[in-house]
Amino acid sequence: MELVNILSKVVKENLTTKKILLEYPESTVKKLLDKFTKETDETEDVIRKTISDFERFKSSLSNEDKDIFKHSYEKIKSLIKDKSTQQKTKKDLDGLVQDYIAKNKGVDLQLTKNNIKKFFEIKTNLPQAREFKSDVTNINPSELNSLVQRYFTKFNNQGVNELIVAIAQKFHDENPDEDVMTTILPRVKRFVKHYDLIPLNAKLSKLMNFIEFEHIVDGYTPMEESEYTVPEVDTSDVDIAYEDDDILIFAPDQKHKCINIRKKFAPDRRWCTSWEGSSNYYYNYRLNQNLTLYYVIQKNLPQTDLNYATVVLVDKYGGMRLADGSNSGRYAGGNELPWSEIVSKVPALEGKKDYLEAKPYDGEDEAKLKKYKSYNLNTTDPISELGSLEEVELWLELRSPDLKSTPRGDEIFGNFPEELQKKYIGLGNELSAGMVRVLTPSAMGYYISKKREKLLQKTLKDLNENDMEIILSKEMRPYYKSLKEKFANELNNQFGDIIQIKYPSDTSAKYIRMFGMNELLDSIPDTTILFEVDNTSNDKVIFDIPDSIGKLTNLQTLVFNNCINKLPETVGNLTNLQFLTLTNNEELTTFPNSVVDLRCLLFISVENSPIDIEILPEEFKRYVDTSADTFWPVNYPDEMKGDCLL
Repeated sequence: MELVNILSKVVKENLTTKKILLEYPESTVKKLLDKFTKETDETEDVIRKTISDFERFKSSLSNEDKDIFKHSYEKIKSLIKDKSTQQKTKKDLDGLVQDYIAKNKGVDLQLTKNNIKKFFEIKTNLPQAREFKSDVTNINPSELNSLVQRYFTKFNNQGVNELIVAIAQKFHDENPDEDVMTTILPRVKRFVKHYDLIPLNAKLSKLMNFIEFEHIVDGYTPMEESEYTVPEVDTSDVDIAYEDDDILIFAPDQKHKCINIRKKFAPDRRWCTSWEGSSNYYYNYRLNQNLTLYYVIQKNLPQTDLNYATVVLVDKYGGMRLADGSNSGRYAGGNELPWSEIVSKVPALEGKKDYLEAKPYDGEDEAKLKKYKSYNLNTTDPISELGSLEEVELWLELRSPDLKSTPRGDEIFGNFPEELQKKYIGLGNELSAGMVRVLTPSAMGYYISKKREKLLQKTLKDLNENDMEIILSKEMRPYYKSLKEKFANELNNQFGDIIQIKYPSDTSAKYIRMFGMNELLDSIPDTTILFEVDNTSNDKVIFDIPDSIGKLTNLQTLVFNNCINKLPETVGNLTNLQFLTLTNNEELTTFPNSVVDLRCLLFISVENSPIDIEILPEEFKRYVDTSADTFWPVNYPDEMKGDCLL
């Protein structure tokens, strides 16, 4: 099997409860279950399996990562996934190489490994390239070397490398907040140019997220001279706490000052207090956590050193945290550290602790904090109400409003500019289906990049309205067919003669919401006498009723509540229908002419639907009593009723 298929395939394992027969006693497992069930909706069996997998991979983790209690559930799953993928990649690459060598005696082992890995880098990022459709082991060594080098070095007439563009586009689609020209593209160019320096057991770029890609590229490839260029940014308004020949300590007191320090001195750093756009959380650190920020530049170190530029965060009691160039693990600004450890990372700070004093927020900041912590909008236009985009951003970080549960929250969210939509998502908030519908294209891509992996693992039963709206987005089209097949296998199609489908609680209703009613109607027996579809949610979904509904010729009762905007002409085939209920369908403004053929019909209910006597077919009107507003008796003369089941 080719490497890309092996790496891309979802490993399906039996998730029945397994006793963990490694180091964890049952008492420890129970503590972990108590911790993780608060962080995930997954079943106990799945959580136990995850704990077991973590224990299996623990020996290969760094000492810092071996303590399972230190991690969130999502972090543990990420660690397991990384180790599992690394193992499979190495194993499968080695297997292909051995097959290749067996066919081509005397080839260079290292060159063969590199070329096969390059083959799959190109194949996964450029699936349209015909040269990569065949089995790599059937390509002779000379052709393989020529083929991969052409794609790794070839530029078109416009000076564009197709592989570089494809990889950069992939990471830009997943991380629309990242600046393509300064953050993504330079790293992709280094990745392609210096691919032979990338570890063979690293994942394919198509299977990495941008953080993983960034760490691999920065860790194994040399920066180009142009990447050392410091942008022209004015930092003259930033207070300097201390400076000598070895160190420069900035004391910024506003968000834009933090941004400018990073842009001028450390443009490749990823600190969330100094990033531009929706990924900036300065207010959360400064006001919510009451931290004083110091940006520290060690002048005697190269810019590529993790400790060249760091951020020291001081709480109101003098406790200190540190964010270095990796901005991860112990040095991500979230762990209080002893001064001795900070100095070991930043030796130039020795003897300068007094310059890093705590400066709790002042009266003006405290007033903002009090105002926005409890502020509820009075209108649906937050920028007009609060005065500026920055004030709304401040409100979002300090108030953390739950717009999903707020009256007219969908409308408020729809009035956010793209940057604030991303900010709201970046703060970890869930969206309603209505909010998903008003996402800008870029914000939709950003949201899906955060939701995709977990969404693809959900069962049909576990999907909510928000999830279904995402699945219907164009960004999820590559997964549409496989999800349809997966969810179809989860349906229980053992229907009786009475079928009642409630949206959004029933799995059948969820399926037809996303994939239509055709397959469902194909599985309904012709003997069905009652068919009801009822939307009980606030989500204004519209189900398309296919022509095949006309096959239910024994149907006596048909109910569509709050879920349709038209009926097909084939309802005229339901010649045994007695009761037709079309309530709460606000977009139902037409009526099929074939209704005149329903000679067994006794009543029509159109409560809260815009159907009146004028919409009814002329030939049908004479038999309908519309004296009541919404519940109309139908009175065909006996000679027209024929064989009706009365």
